[in-house]
Amino acid sequence: MSTHSTNRPKAIFFDFDETLAENRIPIQDLFAAMYHEFSEQIGTENREAFFSALRGNAGQLWNTMFETSEQPEDQFRRCFKNSVATLDKFDDALCNNLGDNMFDRFLELSSNNVQLHDGAEETIEALRHQGIITGIITNGIEALQLGKIHRLGLQERVDHVIVSAQARAHKPHASVFQFALSKAGVPANGAWQVGDHPTNDVAGAIRAGMSGVFYDPSANKLEEAFKELEETPTFTIHHLNEVIEIIDFA
Repeated sequence: MSTHSTNRPKAIFFDFDETLAENRIPIQDLFAAMYHEFSEQIGTENREAFFSALRGNAGQLWNTMFETSEQPEDQFRRCFKNSVATLDKFDDALCNNLGDNMFDRFLELSSNNVQLHDGAEETIEALRHQGIITGIITNGIEALQLGKIHRLGLQERVDHVIVSAQARAHKPHASVFQFALSKAGVPANGAWQVGDHPTNDVAGAIRAGMSGVFYDPSANKLEEAFKELEETPTFTIHHLNEVIEIIDFA
């Protein structure tokens, strides 16, 4: 479905999480699996206190990530260390050691917890066959996102991979999309962003001068998803391979 006239794209970017790929198990279960591996050292009775601290630390990190020159990976690693420290059971050296090990293990688990959505590989290959530049624009910490992307081999299938931390901002901030456009060497009106998030992917791309393609596999989110937004999708799709079809309407 199209709600706007648009140009045939020179470049098409995709969101990663819940667009090109999905988690095999829910993220909260992944954190639980990680904690279980360290529960003998930290204590099963401290699980709730640890995760309460981690949620608070990670939430603050997301909001202040780019207010310092410290790498986001180091900031996230410190979230684990500080969450262990709130348990008031270990000295600083052990808190640092446990925090480092937990971060490293979570990174490994996260990288192995993804699978491609149906049609993702075929859609990207078809676009490249047509000479269209392809890319990924994803929010997140670079080490975490690249770990998943590399696990699926997507870095070899697309022309550009942009993690928001590289642009020192998160989607829907225009600078993330501008960073991607600069990498691809295309103007905003020659590029599309495909994603499942109404604000971060669709509205953010449209505000940056691009076309925004809403990926709605359940086919029932469109009306409510954009209820509070001024922007509406340029196109809406329910399967990734529909990207190929809508190019003909551009």
